[in-house]
Amino acid sequence: MKPALVPTPAAGVHLSTGGFEAVVHGLASALSTLAAPDVPRLRTPPVIARQTIEEVGYHESFPHLLGRVFARTDGGALAESDLVLLPAGCYCVYPVHAGERLHGPTEVSVEATCFRQEAHAEPGRLRSFRMREFVRLDTAERCLAWRDDRLAAARDLLAELGLETTSEVASDPFFGRGNRLLRKLQVERELKVELCAEVAPGQRQAVASGNYHTDQFGRLFAITGPDGAVAHTACLAFGYERLALALLHRHGEETGRWPDRVRKTLDLEAPR
Repeated sequence: MKPALVPTPAAGVHLSTGGFEAVVHGLASALSTLAAPDVPRLRTPPVIARQTIEEVGYHESFPHLLGRVFARTDGGALAESDLVLLPAGCYCVYPVHAGERLHGPTEVSVEATCFRQEAHAEPGRLRSFRMREFVRLDTAERCLAWRDDRLAAARDLLAELGLETTSEVASDPFFGRGNRLLRKLQVERELKVELCAEVAPGQRQAVASGNYHTDQFGRLFAITGPDGAVAHTACLAFGYERLALALLHRHGEETGRWPDRVRKTLDLEAPR
C-alpha cells in the first residue's frame, strides 16, 4: 500500500497507512538529531487540563480553534469537563516547571497529538495532527540565539531531505490575535519564523516554525533562572503530517524510488 492519508467522514481527520507511518517514523528519528542526545523526551496525551489552557489565554485568543471535552456528571447532566483537546505540545511543558528556579538552560523534546478546529480542510490543514517540538527555557539572549541556531539546522535538514523551503516571518499565536499592535511589534521583532514548503500542487504551508515567546510563559508559571530573573522560552516545532505530505509531493508516492540520501536519512527500506 502506498504511503497515504486516508480520508474519514470527518473533514480534516485522516487514517494513515503503514507506508505513511514509516515516513513519519523516519522523520521522528531524523528530527531527533536537532537536539542533544541527553535532552529529556516527553510524549503527551491528546488532552490537557482546561485550567492550563485558560492560564495561557488560548481559550480567549482562539476560541474557534479550541476543542472542548464534555462528559456526563454523576447526576447524568452533560457538562464541560476539566479537559480540552491539546492545541500545541509545548503547553504541557511549562506547568511541569511551574514555580521552579532552574539550575541552568533547560531543554525538552515533546511529541504530541494535537487538535485545532480548522475552518478549512485543504491538504495539510488537519484538525487532528502530530507535532514534534523542542522547547528551551533560558535567558532572553540565549533563547533567541538557540531559536536561530536550531532553525538554521532545521532548514539544512529539510534541504538534505530534498525540500525547498522559504522563511517567512509571522505573528506568534501564543500572544493571541486580539492585540493588533502587539502582533505588529512581534512581526517587527521576528519572534516567529516559519519554514514553508509545498505540500500539494500550488499549496504551500508552514512545515516548521521557530518561536521566541520572550518571558510570556516564565511570568505565567513563575519560572525563574539561576539568578532569580524570569525565564524566557523558545521552541522549534514541526508538523509530522505536513512534512510527510511535503516529501511525498516532492519525491512521489513510491518511497522506494526516493533519492538514496533521503531514504538513508529516514531509514526507509531499500527498493527490492
